[in-house]
Amino acid sequence: MQFWVGQKKLMVLYDRYTKPLCEKFGLTHMELEVLAFLSTNPQYDTAADIVRLRSLAKSHVSIAQKTLCEKGLLEHTRIDGNRKSIHLRITEKATDIVEEIRRTQVNFGLKLFAGISPSDIELCGKVFDRICENADDIIINDKQF
Repeated sequence: MQFWVGQKKLMVLYDRYTKPLCEKFGLTHMELEVLAFLSTNPQYDTAADIVRLRSLAKSHVSIAQKTLCEKGLLEHTRIDGNRKSIHLRITEKATDIVEEIRRTQVNFGLKLFAGISPSDIELCGKVFDRICENADDIIINDKQF
């Protein structure tokens, strides 16, 4: 049970940490999340990728994508004549925003992992990756979900 309480605390803290960025750049939290995701995962450049990999609501990602394009922070293109698959790219206009998001995320991580040895951080990452793999397996294979 403590794991779930801790996970919720981390989400609340991250939201608090990124709120000043949202206010500074006039972004919603979801818009910030879309920019952050695309900047750190350039190989996953569709809204469907963001929805699938971040477990976010399709409608929220769609609205954020549309607004970011209107603000000139994202561009979308269709590749290989595929009319359904829209690929997203962060524009040059968003460069400063993305850099500040990255700095904020790094600072957030440094504070969270303060006083924890590199080997313990590595172990924590491995355990968490395994938990996520188990969750994915349950989602895919367990028919009751």
